[in-house]
Amino acid sequence: MNQDVDPEINLSDLFKKLGFGNGNRANTGKGNNYIIPIILVVVLVIWFATGVYQVGPRENGVVRQFGKFSAITTPGLNWRIPSPVTSVEKVDVQRIRRAELGFRTDETGNIFRNLDEALMLTTDNSIVEAQMVIQYKVSDPKAFIFSAKDPENVLRGASEVSLRSIMGRTKLDNALTSRAIVEQETYSFLISLLTTYNIGIDITEIKLQVVDPPEEVKDAFQDVTRALEEETTLKNNAKQYAAKKIPTAKGQVQVKIREAAAFHQRQIENATGDTARFLALLEEYRKDPIVTRDRIYIEKMESVFAGVNKTIIDTKVQVLPLLDFAKSSENFLNDSVEVTNE
Repeated sequence: MNQDVDPEINLSDLFKKLGFGNGNRANTGKGNNYIIPIILVVVLVIWFATGVYQVGPRENGVVRQFGKFSAITTPGLNWRIPSPVTSVEKVDVQRIRRAELGFRTDETGNIFRNLDEALMLTTDNSIVEAQMVIQYKVSDPKAFIFSAKDPENVLRGASEVSLRSIMGRTKLDNALTSRAIVEQETYSFLISLLTTYNIGIDITEIKLQVVDPPEEVKDAFQDVTRALEEETTLKNNAKQYAAKKIPTAKGQVQVKIREAAAFHQRQIENATGDTARFLALLEEYRKDPIVTRDRIYIEKMESVFAGVNKTIIDTKVQVLPLLDFAKSSENFLNDSVEVTNE
C-alpha cells in the first residue's frame, strides 16, 4: 500500500497547479494575465483600508502629509491617504494637563524638590523657595504639534520666567503673605508669554504650592509670618468692633442732638412766655403802680407762706405763755427743709 515519495519537486507540475500554464515559459494561458492585476487590486484595497482611523470624542486628529500639516479631523470615523503619504496624530483637547515647577512627582506619588527651578530672588534681595502647579489644556492641536518640539517643556520654561519676574519685583513679606496677588500677576505674565509663543496651550489655573524661605532661616521667617497673620487678625477684629460701635455712637449722637433741639425749643418758648407776662405786668404797672405793686407783693407772700405753718396773733393779746415755741421751731425747721428740697 505504501508508495515511495519522490523527494524532488517538479516545478512544471507546481506551475500548472498554480495556473501558470504547463510549466513552459513560452506557453502561457489567458489566466496568467489576470492574476497579477487582481493581486495589485487586493493590495491597493488593503492599503487604502489602512487609512481608516477612529478619533475619540475628546480628541482631534492632526493629519500630516509628507510631514507637513494637512488637516484637522473631528471625533468619529475618518479616512486619510495611508502611510507613508500621510500620518495622523491624535491630541486630547479636553483633558486638563498638569505641569510642575520647582518639584517633581513620580508615579508612586513621592515628591522631589528641584532647587534649580525653585530658588528665586525677591526685590529686597532675599532668597525664597517657590513651587507652583500649572493646569492647562490644548486649545490649538496644530500649534501644539508644529509650533514647538516639546510644548510642555516650553510651558515649564515660560512659567519659570513668569514666576521669577514677579518674585523679582515683590518683597519677601508680600511673597509670604500675599500668595493670591503673586498668583494673579504670574498668571497674567504667563498668558502674555504664551500668546507670543503660540504653542496652542490654554492655562486654566496656576497654584502656588510652597512659598518659603530657605531651610536655614525657615523657622525664623515662619515666626514672622505668624506675627503678621496675628496682626492682620487683630486689625480685622478692630474693624469689626468699630463697625459695630460706630453706628451705635452715631445713633446716640442723633438722640442727643434731638434732645438738645427740644430743650432749645422749650427754653425759647419759656423765655417768650416769661417776656410776654413781664410786658403785660409792666403795662399794668404803668397804669396803676401802687395797686400793681401791692398785688405783686401779696402774690409773692402767698406763694412763700403757702407751705409753712403759720401762727397769727393779735398784738393786743398776751398769748406767749400759751405757745409751744420748741415744737413750733422743730416744725419750722422741718418745713424749711421741705421747702429747700422743693
